[in-house]
Amino acid sequence: MGRKSTFSDQKVFSAVSNQVGSGVGFRIQDLAVETGISIGSLYHRYQSREGLLAAAWLDALRSFHTVFLAALDTPGREAGELAAMATPRFSRQHRGKAIILCLGRRETMMAENAPQELLADTEEENANMKRGLEIFAARENLSHQACMHGIIGFPLAAVKLYLPHTEVPTSVDHYVKAAYRSAIELNL
Repeated sequence: MGRKSTFSDQKVFSAVSNQVGSGVGFRIQDLAVETGISIGSLYHRYQSREGLLAAAWLDALRSFHTVFLAALDTPGREAGELAAMATPRFSRQHRGKAIILCLGRRETMMAENAPQELLADTEEENANMKRGLEIFAARENLSHQACMHGIIGFPLAAVKLYLPHTEVPTSVDHYVKAAYRSAIELNL
């Protein structure tokens, strides 16, 4: 019978966020120092550096998609605005996860040699998000491109202006809403 784990994934993922946000790159040795978790324990849990980064990415992605897809499922056109607002709100409520998603380069976080199960789970998550956006666009008779810009592109760009150095201010919400409405109005 194996020993019970003495550390949480969230503690590790928070430290990954700190390293990603620092801009100096990710080193598992630095992660071990920051968390107080041995390198051996990290490798035992995540199998590799790539497995650790992929697990952190997938955790952040799932958390964001839960909020984002719930907003898109709201009845009516306001669902698009709620989904656009999910990005700045998530960034304030889950700063570490937002840093991983906004600043972590996908090629690094989800390297080709990451565990195949994590790569497959990430593809499934992204497919669900894409499907949710397509369903919303079709339901509201909007172009997919307008939805991509208004719901994903503009909010992400606004958040990236602040992370990782400062909190995303609530004043950003006004601009995200205006950008969403502009994108949708061009479609009508």
